[in-house]
Amino acid sequence: MTRLRAVWAGLIDIALVTVHRLLNVVSGPAIHILVTGPDDVAMSAITAAMKSSSSPLSRVVDRPASQTQGDFSRVVITSSLTDLTHSSNVFSTVGRYRRVFVVAATADPRDLVCARWPELPHQWAEGFDYRFQIGVDGTKSFTEPGVLPRFEALDEWQNTSQATVLTVRRESLIDNPSQAMETLAQALPNSPSWLHSAVKSLVPSLPASTAWNRSTDTKARVAHQVALSPALEDRTFALGYSTKAPKLSKKQAPGTIIAFHTPDEIYRAEAARLKKTLDALGLAYKFFEVTPEKNWVRTTLLKPSWIAKAREELPGPLLYIDVDAYVHHDPWPFLSGCDGDLAAVVYRNGQLNSATIWINDTPGARALLADWNSRASSRRHDDQGDLTATGDNGDQGVLKLAVLADEQSEQPRYRFQRLPVNLAYIFDRLDTYRVGPVAIEQLQVSRESAENDKRLARRRERLKELEKKVSEN
Repeated sequence: MTRLRAVWAGLIDIALVTVHRLLNVVSGPAIHILVTGPDDVAMSAITAAMKSSSSPLSRVVDRPASQTQGDFSRVVITSSLTDLTHSSNVFSTVGRYRRVFVVAATADPRDLVCARWPELPHQWAEGFDYRFQIGVDGTKSFTEPGVLPRFEALDEWQNTSQATVLTVRRESLIDNPSQAMETLAQALPNSPSWLHSAVKSLVPSLPASTAWNRSTDTKARVAHQVALSPALEDRTFALGYSTKAPKLSKKQAPGTIIAFHTPDEIYRAEAARLKKTLDALGLAYKFFEVTPEKNWVRTTLLKPSWIAKAREELPGPLLYIDVDAYVHHDPWPFLSGCDGDLAAVVYRNGQLNSATIWINDTPGARALLADWNSRASSRRHDDQGDLTATGDNGDQGVLKLAVLADEQSEQPRYRFQRLPVNLAYIFDRLDTYRVGPVAIEQLQVSRESAENDKRLARRRERLKELEKKVSEN
C-alpha cells in the first residue's frame, strides 16, 4: 500500500509539473516572489505593506513556497522565514517551473540577538544559535535556526544561480522606507513593469529604533553573545557595520553541578564516568547517593525533593544533570546568560527534558521546586500500581505541567526559561536539529533494563566510542 501511494504521488507530481510548464509556454514564465530573510521584523513589515497595497502584491500569503504548487497564477507571492533555511525544498518544488525572486530582509546581527517577544517576557527570543518557536498549539521551544544559521542560509541563496536574491536592510526601512523600496525595485532584473511600480509604492512601517546599543541590558546581551560566538561579530563586520561590541564587564562565576544516583552497580558506574568528565573540565560538583522507590517512574518522581534539598544546602546557581550523562564542554559560559529561576530543554512538540536543569539561587526557583515536588508527591500518592514511563507520569511531565500552569495564569510566579538541545542531547536522536557542538550528552542508562535490544546496542556502541575518546586524550 505504501509503495502504491508513492507511485500515485509521483504520477500526480509529473502531471502538476507538466501543466505548469505548458502554461509557461502559453502565458510566459511564472514568477514566485519569496519574502524572507534573517530579520523577521523587517520581513513582517514588508509583508504587511504588501497586504495593504492595491497591487497584485496584496495576494501575498504567509506559508512556505512548497505549499503553493497547486497555484497556477502567473505571479505567486509568499512570506516564510522557514524557506530561508530550506532553499533546496523551494528549488525541488516550485523552483522547477517558476522564476524565484527572493526579497531578503537583513539587519545588524547584534540587533537580532536582542529581540524580545511579548509571549516570552523572561527570555531573549533570539540567540546566535537558536530562536524561539511558538507552535500552532502554543508550545514554546528554543529550537529554530538562530541568527548565524539564518545568515549562513542567506549565503546559500546568494551563491546559487537558481534564484535572484535582493536584500533590504532594516535601517534603510526605518530611515527612508520609500527610498529603500525604490532601490529594491530598481534591482529587480527582467521583471514586469507592474512589479517595479508595485514594489516602489510599498511603504513598510517599522519601529523608530531597535538598535542593540540602546540600553545597558542589550549591550550586555550582545557582549555575552559575542563572547560565546565571535563569529557573530565577524558576520557583523562582513555586512559593513563597524561599531565593535563591548566586552563582557565581568564573567559570572560558575555554579555547582549536582547529580543523584542509586547505590546499585550500574548507576555507580554512570556516576564514576560523569565525574571523570567533570574533573577533566575542572568543574565543581556534588553527587548524592539516594534510595530508589519500588519502580523507575516512582523513583524519578523523587527528583524534585532531592534537588530542593540540594538547593537549600548549596549556594549560588546549580546545574542538575542526570547521572548517565557525558559532559563534553563547560556549560557555564552559556548558562551565564540565564537570569530566570529555572531552565530546561523543551522540544518542538512541547515535551520538557528534565535531564539538565539550571536552578538559580532565587525565591522563584525555590517556589517552583516546591510546586514541582508537591505535584510529584501527589502523582506518587495517587499511584494504583499503573505508573508507567508514558505521557506525563514521570518527573519531567509533572514539571512541564507546573510550568505551563504558571505561564497560563494571570499572574505568573516563576521565570522559567528554555535551553537549547545542546545541553541535554540524547545521543542517538540524530534527527534533532542542532547548532554547534553538544555540551551535555545523555546516554540513556534506562535502556540497560528495558527490553529493546537495538536501542541497548546503540547505547553500548556509543559508550565504546566515548571510552576510546577518553583513552586517546
